[in-house]
Amino acid sequence: MKIIEHAEGFVAGAGLYHMPSKVYHADPAPDPSLSSSIAKVLITHSQEHAYVAHPRLGQAPDAERDPTRPMEIGTAAHKLILGHGADLVIIDAADYKGGAAKASRAAAYAAGDAPILRPDLEKAETLAEQVALRLARIEGCEGFQSAPAEVVAIARDVSGAWLRIMMDRVEIHADHAIIWDVKTGDQSAAPQTLGRRVENMGMEVQAAFYIHVLGLLFPHLQGRIVFRWIFIENDTPHGVCVAEADAAGLHIGDHKVALALTRWNKGMKSGTWAGYPNQIVRVEYPEWAQKRWLEREEIELAREVQSFDLNKSPWRPLDWEDAA
Repeated sequence: MKIIEHAEGFVAGAGLYHMPSKVYHADPAPDPSLSSSIAKVLITHSQEHAYVAHPRLGQAPDAERDPTRPMEIGTAAHKLILGHGADLVIIDAADYKGGAAKASRAAAYAAGDAPILRPDLEKAETLAEQVALRLARIEGCEGFQSAPAEVVAIARDVSGAWLRIMMDRVEIHADHAIIWDVKTGDQSAAPQTLGRRVENMGMEVQAAFYIHVLGLLFPHLQGRIVFRWIFIENDTPHGVCVAEADAAGLHIGDHKVALALTRWNKGMKSGTWAGYPNQIVRVEYPEWAQKRWLEREEIELAREVQSFDLNKSPWRPLDWEDAA
């Protein structure tokens, strides 16, 4: 597996690369490329939203961001776990309420570094230590620590679209490959919560997209590429859960990627990036919410309300009590 070192500008063509995060997010592909994050926008919003969000189409690469402390802990943990990423700038303060801390934070971001408060760094360090200890106990995770980190894959789809991904770690073997993605946060990593979390965040799109892109570069591995998440809790005891998408998730993910590619190619070819419909639409009330209400109505409320027809209410207004 040859990984090309790339410092700035556009790449010459398809391949695996190591590059600064800033260069990747500015989109270094030969032509504007589709990433999994833009694919999600195409699915959940519109072509217009995707155009505006894309660094080479509607948005400057250095768009303003509004980071939170959990995000900064995640960034620091990624750096400590993977050994790659922006340099950490430690800010000796308990929070960002003081002017000096705010200024140091802003200066770090302006320099392309990753600011982190001293107490948050201690949490990130503990988290990284726990990840190493816990992964060592999970069968199938032996190759994670030694696998190349933050590897960028740029490939051209059969449709002609350029695609790009940045993998936290990737193992490429003779007969299979494993893509690793580290997810930190304040959310629970309990196995029973992950299905909803994956669906809520559109993570099945990421999994399917990453597998597709790596398969374009390594056709002989298609059908033998596994995508794994490492879910990590920011707070003590820093629970860790390693997970893969099931067949249903990957099937839906594949179909969502196909939809995103279709919308992306239409926009790139026509130069027209459609927004929401120019017409009045009818809101589709969620089927699950309708079912939940009807069950409550049947079990509980039918004893209280004689009729749900508003034109057949048995009650007269209070000021009619003495009417003739």
